[in-house]
Amino acid sequence: MRCIDRLRKMPYSLQRPLRRVYGALPPSLAYGGTFWKTYDFLRESQYWSREKLEEYQLERLGGLLHHAYDNVPYYRRIFDERGMKPGDIQSLQDLRRLPCLTKDKFRESFAALVATNSNAAGLPMAHTSGTSGKHLAIYRDCAAVQQELACVFHQWSRVGFMPGDRRVEIRGIMIRSRKRYEYDRAFRALRLSPLIEDVDTAGYYLRLIGDFRADFLHGYPSAIAQLAEFVRQYGLAVPFRLKAVLLASEVVYGWQRKIVEDVFSCRVCGLYGMAEQVTMAGECESSSHYHCLPQYGITEVDAESGEIVGTGFLNYVSPLIRYRTDDIASDIVAERDCCGREYYPVFRQVEGRVGDYIATSRGLFGPATITHYFKKLNHVRETQLIQSDLDRIVVRVVPRGGAGDGARAEELERLRRDLLENLGPHLHVEIEEVDELERTASGKFKWIVSDVSGDILEERFSVGAPAAGPSMVNRAGPGVRDLI
Repeated sequence: MRCIDRLRKMPYSLQRPLRRVYGALPPSLAYGGTFWKTYDFLRESQYWSREKLEEYQLERLGGLLHHAYDNVPYYRRIFDERGMKPGDIQSLQDLRRLPCLTKDKFRESFAALVATNSNAAGLPMAHTSGTSGKHLAIYRDCAAVQQELACVFHQWSRVGFMPGDRRVEIRGIMIRSRKRYEYDRAFRALRLSPLIEDVDTAGYYLRLIGDFRADFLHGYPSAIAQLAEFVRQYGLAVPFRLKAVLLASEVVYGWQRKIVEDVFSCRVCGLYGMAEQVTMAGECESSSHYHCLPQYGITEVDAESGEIVGTGFLNYVSPLIRYRTDDIASDIVAERDCCGREYYPVFRQVEGRVGDYIATSRGLFGPATITHYFKKLNHVRETQLIQSDLDRIVVRVVPRGGAGDGARAEELERLRRDLLENLGPHLHVEIEEVDELERTASGKFKWIVSDVSGDILEERFSVGAPAAGPSMVNRAGPGVRDLI
């Protein structure tokens, strides 16, 4: 079965008829053999003992290290410089004898981190969100894509999701057409733009979701919480009933979870993962704690900083060993009595701050939503957003060496227009070219630096009694019944 990512690389005129054919296949065929093998294995191994899971991890780690030494120049050098061989790693603790791989080192050593026995040039690439200020790209083969999807669906099965179930996604794509949605037949997903700028759009989305009759809503916490806030503030009717809301790609804050649960009257389930495929964690049936998936990779949490360091088992084209994610796990859970699984480690939250969001008169925009506009920049090396108040944003950019002033100025002006169009026309957006970007006192980098206090954000977007408003706002637009 050819990978769906190959389909996405085709011209759009060819994608549409092929997606119709692909989407007509039953899930037993559409997802591919590797998907089902992985999905079945996860279901069978989910209640293994801690000892058996560690044995499995050590076996997978041994295969990964031998592959990396034999085929990946970067890791051959890492081992040789230390006078080590893969066989010297005899336990999970021994893995710490190898150095961590930072994002900067990954970027610098990109070519040397690609396996020489892979045909990387013909493979799809995954892109990170760039919320650290720098985008990363990494090769994946079809097996890694199918295994990743199986792991996601395994996590979602906690709340009743099954392969082939329809879902509505509010994430990832910026749809500028009048209808504001696209239907992915291959994955039976109705995709909506995460930009919900007014109550009319919110009402229109509610009608689309109701017409589609999906049991699951999947997307960015910031976007779905914004939709829920419009429902609460204006008293909008919710013409559907969900089994669960599946949140991903951003930190889930407590106030977001509460408003989504209150408005949609269902379970809210968070998922932690990344394009680099080094760790994945999700909530279980009985708690909102994040259980790391040991079959996916080895997850370390630094004892001092809480930083998550991951070694992924899925990607043999660009394997990442002891990769520093720059994410912080808070409140490690040592003792728990919830689902009966011995998954580890378990933590209560991936840390983030309300100040990591941009707040405008149109709403609250999370990093994963805003970052899409920055992926088009070819003449800029790094970016950072500084918000001094609700009406002003400074975009600081570090120019890429060798870029022409005219070409850079043109794409930065396009960026400014995109931000104004989507975040609000009354916003003042200033572009500032600098030699280096601002860091915290400890030297850490934040892509969004906000001087807007958390108190203002909570008052404006998450607390207070519902405002009086119409019982339903129904924006004119095409329906989705023809897609079902």
